[in-house]
Formats: sequence, C-alpha cells, structure tokens
Amino acid sequence: MAPKFRCWFKDTGTQAAHMVEWHELREFKALGDLLQYSGENKSFHLMQSTGLKDKNGVDIFEGDVVKVSDGGNEEDSYTSVVKNYADEGYPAFDIEAPSSWYYESNVLSTIMGGDYETIEVIGNVWENPNLLEQTYEN
Repeated sequence: MAPKFRCWFKDTGTQAAHMVEWHELREFKALGDLLQYSGENKSFHLMQSTGLKDKNGVDIFEGDVVKVSDGGNEEDSYTSVVKNYADEGYPAFDIEAPSSWYYESNVLSTIMGGDYETIEVIGNVWENPNLLEQTYEN
C-alpha cells in the first residue's frame, strides 16, 4: 500500500480537495524545501493516512478525532486524537485512552484487531477544534 496524505492549509483554513498519494510527493521535487523535520511548515499541515478505516469505511488519518465505543454502546465511549508518534521514537499511529479502558499495547492496533470496540472518525483537529474539548488525553 502506498502512503496517502491530506493537506490542511493554515492560511485559508481549508483542506485540499485532493488527497496526495506517495507517487505525487516523490514527483514534487520542492517538497524538501517546503517541509520541516516535523512534516509540516508554516503554511500547511501534512497528515499521513494510517492505512486503516473506521466502522463506516472512512480512511483514518493522523489528526483525526475518533470516537471509540464499547461494543457499539454509545453511552460507554470516549474520544481521542490519532497521533503519529514517529518523532518520539515510537514508529506507530496510536490514540490515548482513559485508564479505565485497559489495553495491553498499542490502543489503535488493539481496537482495529478486535471484534468488540468500534472506532468512528467524527472530525479532525483543524476543522473541528471544538471536539478537542471532549477528547481524552493523559
């Protein structure tokens, strides 16, 4: 699977209408000049796809706000932000969960590999900053 990326333009507050695929990035020779080591620059955020889909078949990207439900029970749920921890020496996408929800390892991998909890993209940190107030973070 070739990596896919979304682009959020800070100056206009809009997301690019076109998802950027890896072969397009490779052809864009000025990319190195535009990006800083963190994968973004002053005018846009570049968000990588996790390669996973939520319960509705929606692609999950870093920066997405997701709702995790216990067996589909909407009352027993939490929201979290998908993060790419590669810059922190942990080369994986993951989310944080309340301590009352026990996971032995990578939360996102455990949810996606199981049959009990469901995950749904409900927005992202740039288009829906109001959702950040509801998210769980340690």
